[in-house]
Amino acid sequence: MRKYLLALCAAALLTILFSVPGLAQSYTFSDIHASVDIPDNFTMVLTPYNLGTNRDWLESHGMDHDALSNTFDAEGILLMAYDEAEGRTLVITGLKDVDGQTYFDLNNQDEDMRREYRMSHTNGTAYGLLGYTYTTAKWGNYGKTALRFLQTEYTLRQEGELICAGYQRRTIRNGYTITLDMQIRGRTPKQADNTLLEKITKTWQFTEVLPMPPLPIKLSLTSAPPTETNEATFTIKGTTARKATVTATLFSLGSTGGQSYNATANNSGAFSIKVTLPSQGVYSLTLTAEAEGAITAQRLYSVTFKQGLLPVDMIVTPGDSLDDLTLISGTTIAGAKTQLSVAGPVNFSKTVGGDKFNFKVDTQLEGEYTFVVTVTKKGLQERTFSYSGTRTYTDAERGDKIRAGAKKMTYDNLSKTENQGKLIYEVGYITSITQSINEWVVTLALTRTNSGNYKDVCYLICPFEPTFPLDSQVKVYGTASGTYTVLNDEGNVKNYPRIDVSLIDPQ
Repeated sequence: MRKYLLALCAAALLTILFSVPGLAQSYTFSDIHASVDIPDNFTMVLTPYNLGTNRDWLESHGMDHDALSNTFDAEGILLMAYDEAEGRTLVITGLKDVDGQTYFDLNNQDEDMRREYRMSHTNGTAYGLLGYTYTTAKWGNYGKTALRFLQTEYTLRQEGELICAGYQRRTIRNGYTITLDMQIRGRTPKQADNTLLEKITKTWQFTEVLPMPPLPIKLSLTSAPPTETNEATFTIKGTTARKATVTATLFSLGSTGGQSYNATANNSGAFSIKVTLPSQGVYSLTLTAEAEGAITAQRLYSVTFKQGLLPVDMIVTPGDSLDDLTLISGTTIAGAKTQLSVAGPVNFSKTVGGDKFNFKVDTQLEGEYTFVVTVTKKGLQERTFSYSGTRTYTDAERGDKIRAGAKKMTYDNLSKTENQGKLIYEVGYITSITQSINEWVVTLALTRTNSGNYKDVCYLICPFEPTFPLDSQVKVYGTASGTYTVLNDEGNVKNYPRIDVSLIDPQ
C-alpha cells in the first residue's frame, strides 16, 4: 500500500538499440541496468525522451504532453507501448520506493521474505490503497539474466469505477521495484494478453547486478495483524534479528495520538507482541524492528475493529478474465460456515465449515459467471462478497475444445431428433459451396465410391467462407441440427442431414 506513495523516482536513460521493421525493438534502461525487447504488436512506443517528438500523436489521442511528462516522472515510467488494434497498453516502471530500499534484490532474500512479498499481493496489502486487487500471484523464473518475477493478474478500481485490468510481472532488483504491466481497457483481459506479456518478459535482461548494500533488518511475520477483527486483542508473531526491539504503534484514523506495544526478540530472533485496540474503529498499525548498528525495518497495516463483525479475509478471488478452473479461498473464524454460489454457464453451490475455505469451480464453458461468497456464524454479522468474471476462448482454445468434445455419428443418425444439438464430427468430400446472405451452404458427401460417385450427402451451414477446393476431403466439426430441405431436379422435396459448422480441418 505504500509503494507509490513514498516513491523516490529517478529518471532513466533509455536508448533504442535498433529498430527493424517487422522485428522487435530493443530498449535499454540505464538506471536499473536492464533491457527488454518490444515486439511490433505495439505501433507506438513512448519514452521519457520522445514525448516531445510525438506531440501530434498525443494530442490526437487526447493526451497533454506536459501532464504526461509529469506522470512519467512521478510514477517512474520508463516506457509506454500502445497496441491500439487489441486495446492494450504495456507500461514498464522502475521505482526506487520503500520496497526497493527494503529488499533491494528479491533474489538475495530468504524464502520467508520472498513469501511475505508474494503474499502481500494476495492478501490485499500491496497497492491496496491505490485500488489494486490481485487475484493471482506466483513466482516465475526467467533465466540467469533475469531470475525471479512475480506473475500476477489484477483489477484496478478507483471510487468503485473499474479503471483497467490486466497482468503484471514484478521484481525488485538493483534497489528498484520493476513492473511490466499489460493494461487492458474497454474489454475483458484474455489469455492472449498474458501470453504476449510472458513473451516480452522472457526477453528481459539485467545488464549489471549491483552488490547488496546494508539493508533493514529482517522482519518476517508468521502471524500478521488482522485486516478485520471483532476482538480488541490480537497477537503479532514473527522473526527478526536476535535481541531486536519490535514495536507496534497504533493510530486511530480520525483521531490524534497513538499507542505503542513493545517486545524483544529472543536469541533465535522470534518475537510475540500482544496488541489491544482501545475502541472500535479503523487503525493504522506500524510495525518497527530496531537493533543497534542495524537499519530499521518497518511494515504498515490497516486494522478494522468492530464488535459483532464476522472477520473474513478473501485471499484468492476470481478475476475479470477466467481460465478453465477458478479458485476462491480465504479465512474466517472457527465455527463459521461459508457458502459459494455460482451462476452462469455452470450453476454451482457448496457449503463448507471451519476457519478456512477453498473452492474449485469448473469454468471451462464460455460465458459470464457470477460468484457469491456468503459467510455466516450465529451471533455475528453475515458477510457477502460478490465477484463476476468472463470465460472467453481464444480461437486456438475454442478449436481444441471442439475437437476434443466431438463424437462421430453414423449418417442415419445425423438427422434424428434426439441427436439435435450434439457436438459431432464427420469426414467427407466437399461437392459444392454456395453463399447465402451471411452464411455459406456446403454439401458434404461422406462416401465416394470407386467409380467416383458421391453418396451419404449432408448439408453444412457455415458462418465463414470455406477455402477448400471442390472434391477436397475434410474433417467437419459442428452440431447435428436436424434436416435441410431442398428441391431436387424433378421438383420434389428431399430432406438431408444438416450440420451447423464450427470449424473445418483438412484431412
